[in-house]
Amino acid sequence: MSTVEPASALPVPYKARKQAQPKYARPNAPIVPPGSVTGRSLALVIAIMGFLASITACGVYVVFNAANVWTNRISAEITVQIQPRADTSGDDRTAEIVQFLKDQNGIARVTPFSQEQSLKLVEPWIGRSEVLKSFAIPKLIAVQIDTSSPPDIATLKTVLESKFPGALLDDHGLWRNEIRRLTRLLEIGGIGMLFLMAMATAAVIVAAATSALASNREIVSVLNLVGAEEKFIARQFETHFLKVGVKAGIFGAGLAGLLFLCLPYITEGISTSATSAAEIRRLVGAGTLDIGGYAVLVVVVVAVALICKLTSRYGVRRILNHQNS
Repeated sequence: MSTVEPASALPVPYKARKQAQPKYARPNAPIVPPGSVTGRSLALVIAIMGFLASITACGVYVVFNAANVWTNRISAEITVQIQPRADTSGDDRTAEIVQFLKDQNGIARVTPFSQEQSLKLVEPWIGRSEVLKSFAIPKLIAVQIDTSSPPDIATLKTVLESKFPGALLDDHGLWRNEIRRLTRLLEIGGIGMLFLMAMATAAVIVAAATSALASNREIVSVLNLVGAEEKFIARQFETHFLKVGVKAGIFGAGLAGLLFLCLPYITEGISTSATSAAEIRRLVGAGTLDIGGYAVLVVVVVAVALICKLTSRYGVRRILNHQNS
């Protein structure tokens, strides 16, 4: 006589048993969930820090390039000033000096300035006035130097000023020194700001790692009980913060790159006239980034990721060592 087995004793198919398992049984679940409050808040802070660091680093890079262009232009040109003298004709002396300069080795081009051209040089400071035409303004001669075989400026200055009294040669050394000094100060200031941002980011990472470790204390305790090493636990936190740092760094650097890409249009929009916009471009260039500038953005992203990785490793291992000691 056959007996009917109860429904609870019947074998359950494998697929049904798998679907009946609890949802939380995920063997590869990370210790720190990527979408946690720690991840979102930290990503926002790091993105802001990455944006500010990218702006600072690229700003220093743009200013450094503009200063190099200025220095190269100044180094490739000297100026001769001819003081007016009552005993000689200004035009005759100018022609003699121009011919003398053309005969010298290492001189590429000699360009005498007219009175109107000389007045335009001082218009930005004293304005335009017809009264200036009655003043005895020194005549100017722009001398382009052959950079491949430049002359001895000191010897040329001595010979010129002794042969033509009243003529002064300016090699723009004062301007070059001032530009180098200003550029050096900007570089030091930029490096100091980057250092402070790195320290602030590291402090935020340590605080976030401490908070994440405290909120997952039970999981860490279970891992310690089953024999997980501190290196393994620290690597889980390190991987989490590294991913957050890479994503946030890319976002901040990308936003900075977009800002520099739109900078010429922003400059034109805030400038009161086309002349002021042209003066700004002449001072610092177009403000856009070249290949080197975008390489600086990549370096900032890598630096942000490394700070997140190394700082989280240090913070987590220090806390674990303190708890286990």
